[in-house]
Amino acid sequence: MKKLLLFTLTSLSLFALNINEAIERAIQNNPSLKEKKLLFKSAHENTRLQRSAYQPSLDINYQYSRFSKANFVGADTASSANAKLNYNLFNGFSDKFNIKSQEDSEKAAKYLYNASMADLRFQVYLAYIDYLRSKEQIKVSTDTIKLLEQQLRDAKNFYEQGLFAKNDYLQVDVELSSSQQALLSSQRNVKISFYQLKRLLGSHLKNSEIIEPISRDEKELLNHQLHKKMLKNRSELKLLRAQNRALNYSYEASASNYYPIIDAEAKYELAGEDFIPDGGTNFNVHKQKTASVFMSWNLYQGGADEANRASLLYQNQASNEQINDLYLELDFQLEQAIEAYDLAKSQIKVATKALEQAKENFRITKNQFNANIANTTLMLDAQRFLARTQVDYYSAYFALYDAMAEIERVVEEDIF
Repeated sequence: MKKLLLFTLTSLSLFALNINEAIERAIQNNPSLKEKKLLFKSAHENTRLQRSAYQPSLDINYQYSRFSKANFVGADTASSANAKLNYNLFNGFSDKFNIKSQEDSEKAAKYLYNASMADLRFQVYLAYIDYLRSKEQIKVSTDTIKLLEQQLRDAKNFYEQGLFAKNDYLQVDVELSSSQQALLSSQRNVKISFYQLKRLLGSHLKNSEIIEPISRDEKELLNHQLHKKMLKNRSELKLLRAQNRALNYSYEASASNYYPIIDAEAKYELAGEDFIPDGGTNFNVHKQKTASVFMSWNLYQGGADEANRASLLYQNQASNEQINDLYLELDFQLEQAIEAYDLAKSQIKVATKALEQAKENFRITKNQFNANIANTTLMLDAQRFLARTQVDYYSAYFALYDAMAEIERVVEEDIF
């Protein structure tokens, strides 16, 4: 097991932020993730709404009337009130299947939230790594400028002593200007990556906070185990399966229109000749209890039921194809992530050796330059080679971290 540690920022601060804290802040504050959480809560309430179909309904009605002429019993006012209790005895199984459909829709909303959270973790990780990568580029640019500034002083001394031509001095000056431009570009990249990380964290990131380095371990990966974890954990797959089940239940519920609907009702009525229906009226019926059973059955609806069921069936078949497509996409994502991981490990080995050679080449060339054996062009070439290999070295390490994050997103589980 090889330990990977990036000493990007070595200073300690009370305002330091590590990758785990960054992810936690994003989960708490990111507006897009909050939206998915609220949609999940809404789906939960819709499930409660569907379950209410198994509960009775209670209604209370009141009416007061004043007549311009006395009615047939000699009263010029009348009032009535009733309380009515309704309960559905049979609804063609639609309540049962609609509840099941909504329960799976609620699960789908939950899996969408989980998938969004996994995406957010991945995005925060990449933004975090991008910030560290940009900081390393600043370090390389700064070190290069320091070396070129020393080389410029040496070239100027040689020029003044008549040992170098003026164009040798000017070559170093031009190279220094180019490196200063590269530094400005790196500083801009740091700011952009900082703002991107801040956006993902819901603006909960201060300029005074120091982004801590990351330390992770390389691991030997077994592809079949990763594939098994992926199929078990991926929220997107669970989401599509839940949506598919919801469509199945909606299809079953659509058959309810082929059955009768049976309702029971219990009703109590009062009437009166004044504002309060106290039962003291002269109407023939002033206090009454009623129990009723109602049945309705639609025999034909212009083919609407058949068309609705056919539409749901096609939607279900399309959902199956969507799941099959996701299987293929997930396999591709996993293979791509593993290839990126293996490539980054190989690049680190090559970059490490190249950096050692570049340092040695620069040391030898600098000694030759100081002894007036190597010319300015050779010295600048050695400097460029060293700077390029330093960038390649850090790029390889950060590419490995990117690949680690990608693998963890694909399998939706902490691996490293």
